[in-house]
Amino acid sequence: MGLLMDISVLLGVSTVNKHKPWIETSYHGVITENMDIVLLDPPLVALDKDAPVPYAEKYQVTSTKTGEICAFKIHGLEAPFEAVVLNGTSGEGQLRARGLVDCELQKEYTFIIQAHDCGAGPGGTGGKKSHKAVVHIQVNDVNEFSPVFREAQYHAAVTEGKIYDNILQVEATDQDCSPQYSQICNYQINTSNTPFAIDRNGNIRNTEKLSFDKQQQYEVLVTAFDCGQKRSTESVAVHIDVKPVCKPGWQGD
Repeated sequence: MGLLMDISVLLGVSTVNKHKPWIETSYHGVITENMDIVLLDPPLVALDKDAPVPYAEKYQVTSTKTGEICAFKIHGLEAPFEAVVLNGTSGEGQLRARGLVDCELQKEYTFIIQAHDCGAGPGGTGGKKSHKAVVHIQVNDVNEFSPVFREAQYHAAVTEGKIYDNILQVEATDQDCSPQYSQICNYQINTSNTPFAIDRNGNIRNTEKLSFDKQQQYEVLVTAFDCGQKRSTESVAVHIDVKPVCKPGWQGD
């Protein structure tokens, strides 16, 4: 009995909750939309000087919950996150989304978090809480949306025998929230053997002189790609009419 008491004193086992938990003053986190785990830097860990001594059970020393971490509380009801305790003795915690977060609805969140220890005595009386820390969360985008053209179809007219630098411009948009996935990086003509080309800004030009006698109208199909290489689900039709050149001719009386 005396030996166990000496070990208890040596290990510093106490049932008095003297100290507040300690956490970092700020955290920065990243979560990918439609996922639930937040990657925090630094990790969420609460330290408490009253925490149980490791390996106390090995020496048959009674271990209490004094200084163990029982909860992480988030202040800011609008924040769709919860903090859970993974290990009360080590103080390790994890931040999770309570539901699916959507980058298109909100890209960033800021809220306050506190650690609560388990107190001392029956029912966790005399519990203490840490200082308040600021948490900043950034929502990473997923390439969910495909580009969509602004118009259902496009029309233009050109005069035969001329080379145009720009006949018309098509334009597509994308509803994703990040520049990588919301910007359109390329357009492509899908119609083969056509005398037209398109640049990355959607400008269409003819690559050879057109003849009214040879063909009076062209239809080309165009596809858009966002910067994540996701293509539009539907191509858009571009109709180009070829107009004849007015040629001077002799007219009789």
